Amino acid sequence: MIGAVIQARMTSTRFPGKSMALLAGKPVLERVIERAKLIPFVQMVIVAVPSDKASDPMGELCERLGVQTFYGPEDDVLRRYYLAAMTFDLETIVRITADCPMFDPVVAGEVVALLKAKNLDYCSNVFPKRTYPKGFDVEAMTFDCLEAAHIESEDNPDYSASKRKALAHNREHVGVWAQKRKGVRRANVQQRTDQSAINLCIDVPADLERLEQLIAKMKLPGLGIDDPTNMQRTKQLLEMTTDGKPN
Repeated sequence: MIGAVIQARMTSTRFPGKSMALLAGKPVLERVIERAKLIPFVQMVIVAVPSDKASDPMGELCERLGVQTFYGPEDDVLRRYYLAAMTFDLETIVRITADCPMFDPVVAGEVVALLKAKNLDYCSNVFPKRTYPKGFDVEAMTFDCLEAAHIESEDNPDYSASKRKALAHNREHVGVWAQKRKGVRRANVQQRTDQSAINLCIDVPADLERLEQLIAKMKLPGLGIDDPTNMQRTKQLLEMTTDGKPN
């Protein structure tokens, strides 16, 4: 089973409640779910949220949209993903974050296809080089890779402070272990034109207005520019996101 697992929460420090904030009339999370359903090869969409009362609106949205909800630890995101993958018997996990309502399902499908075609453990469009905009981020990994990351990133009070800090980073950022671990078979999906300076992510409230303007101008789901027919849309995109550089 190939599953897209969207991590979402309501307790962002810079933008509390952003997963359910309205973006052009729909909650941000709903727009992410809509796109996740369009990813080629994906058979199930799961939204992985913290086990707290604040997550209730997201759970209700998932029920309305017909996708699964998994409740797990808030701060230990790696464990949340691992438990979600076990619960739904996933062999391949496609990682999406709920602050990326503009990600391109076709690009995500390319990441999954490369993972499968080359029998990889991990594949992304962000490591070791990002050529797509921030907000197009997608990672795909096998269950065995995710499980190894979970096991090898377990904390231990006997470890040094620096090692414990590195392990905590792994548990917050799910793909880091696979990006750095020797022996992991991995690859990187890139496009010919480097758009990495563009930010299509929702980090702060002002990003909503910026992306609403973009949605009003660009009706198509994909925003990549390898297709020559997308060049005019990309030109508009660049004009509209001059202040939207990645953090």
